[in-house]
Order: sequence, then structure tokens, then C-alpha cells
Amino acid sequence: MRRTLLLAVVVYVGHTWLTSLGSVAHADSSVVVTLNAQGEQLATDLGLSIPELIANAKVRIDELYKLSRLPQLLRSFANTASVAQRGLGVDYDPDSGDILIGASAGGFHGDVAIGTTNDLLGGSIANFAVMSGVNLGRWRHPRWTVFASGFYESTTIHDLDGTLLTLGAHVQYKLVPATRPARVQWIGVSATTGLEHASWTIGTATGGSIESHFTAQGASSVKTIHMSSTGTLDVNTSTVTVPVEVTTGVRLLDTFVVYGGAGLDLTAGSSTIVAQLDSLLTINSDDLPVGNAVITGSDSDSPSPVTVHGLLGIQLHTRHVRVALQGAMAPGETAITLGFRIAP
Repeated sequence: MRRTLLLAVVVYVGHTWLTSLGSVAHADSSVVVTLNAQGEQLATDLGLSIPELIANAKVRIDELYKLSRLPQLLRSFANTASVAQRGLGVDYDPDSGDILIGASAGGFHGDVAIGTTNDLLGGSIANFAVMSGVNLGRWRHPRWTVFASGFYESTTIHDLDGTLLTLGAHVQYKLVPATRPARVQWIGVSATTGLEHASWTIGTATGGSIESHFTAQGASSVKTIHMSSTGTLDVNTSTVTVPVEVTTGVRLLDTFVVYGGAGLDLTAGSSTIVAQLDSLLTINSDDLPVGNAVITGSDSDSPSPVTVHGLLGIQLHTRHVRVALQGAMAPGETAITLGFRIAP
């Protein structure tokens, strides 16, 4: 049964995953900066030539929107979408015969900041999940547990609004059974796999703007230039992931659980961006206009097809209530989740 299940999961995603390995990104982006008379005077005040100030602005705008590395940005969007439900829909220490119902919340950080150089805030999102799980001990298969989870929510990244849909179905098998109950009990070794889908879209809201700023430095002084961008900036990401995790841990006093493990993730999908922004450049507290910047870009890429991750968690485990705090890390991605489950 185990071999048949795992083979079915791999075959389901195999063709799409292999196709994604051959995908090629095609970048097309540009920044056109035009200075007005006040902008030309600003260049003089900074001790720069007009071409030097324009070149400086282009470099800074490129840093804000990652225009010269759109493929990497899009891959990070896809990787973050894939990780955004890691651990939200699974319990790593179920009891025989458990029926679990619960909810989880998580914070996830990746290299997805756009329109800002603040990677901490601009690169972080939150996700939630409602979940249910059933251990098949009631049907004489206590080593098997199945889970289902999902959620749909609104998301925001630095003036960009969107939605995130995550769905997951997992199966867990106890490779090595737990030891007998004791003050310190080994919970055995479990293998968890399944299918996870994420669909994430963000973009400029109707009538909204992206507010950013950058520094122009010359031989004479430094000025902060504010940029208010309107138009279109849309990112669309869709992924399908097969995680394969192996976990173990100990239960203390039959109440406190410390667990950890590692996993391999096979991911397929795509991530695209379309940008057409008209930006007003201003300085000083009275928003004195100094010019305009037109930002255009389009590109597509795929998630990393094979990644690894590690996880470590603690859980309050009682007969009817479970509370778990878990951290996870993958290349370029970090996550922390809090889950609450009841076993009626």
C-alpha cells in the first residue's frame, strides 16, 4: 500500500515537474528617467551632471524593483508561495485513533520585496490554514494518518494587494513505532508526503500607488527623492509541491513534545510579472516635482524544482488539545507557525 501511494503521488506531479525544468525565462524591462527644470537644478545642487543624476536614479529604481534580476525575483515568489503552507496542515505526533480539527497561522519570509529595499517587511507574508486529520487506528491501521487543509486570504506586500490560496492533502506513515509510554517516550519515526497547491496574486489596487524613495548622492550633498508610482504591476504565481518529510522526537511526561526532521520538496509551477508604471519624482516636504520615471517589465520563471528544508517544533500534547510552535528553514526561506488542534 505504501509503495502504491508514493508511486501515485510522484507520477501525478512528475510530468509537470520535468516540464518545468526546461522552462526558459525571457526578461524585458526598462527604466526611462526624464528630469524637468527643477530636476536639472537638483543635479547642479548635488554637483552632478544631468546624465549622472539620471544614471543614479536608474540604478536606484532598479534596486527597488529588481528589474535586472526579474527571473530570480519570480523564482523567489514561487518558492515562497510553495513554502507558505509548510507545516500548517500536519500534526507530527498523532495518537492512535485521533480525529483532529484545528487551525494554524504562520509567518513566512523570502526574497520577494518589490518597490522597497526593506527586505524584512517587504519580504514577509502571513498565511493561515484550517485542517483536519484522521488516524486510521480505528480501522486497525494505527501507523497511517491522513490530513486535509486549506485557506484563502488577502495579502499585502508594500502597497501591493492580492490573494493567496493554499490547499494541501497529506498522508503520514509511522516507519518506526513509538516506544511504550514513559516519562521520556520516543515518538518513533514518521514519513509524511502529499500534494500542496498554492496560487498567489498581487498587484496595484485600482486608483492606488506604490510609494518609494531612494537617495541621490553627489559631490556636494545628498537628497532623498520620493517616487509615487501608478499604473500596473501584477505578479501571478501557481505551484504544486510534493514534500517528503522524515520526522522524529520525544514526548516528556506524556505532555510535552519536542520534534524535528528534514524534507525534500519537488515543486512545479510558474510565476509571471507584468509592469507598466509611471512614477512622479519629488523632493522636499512640499513634494517639489523634479521629473518622471517610466518603468516597464515582463518576465516569467519557475520555482526551484528540488529543494530541502528542515523543521523543529515543540508541542503541548494532551488527550483532547494540541498546541504546536514550529520553525522551518529552506534555502532563501524561513517560516514560523503556530497551530491549535482539538481531538474530540
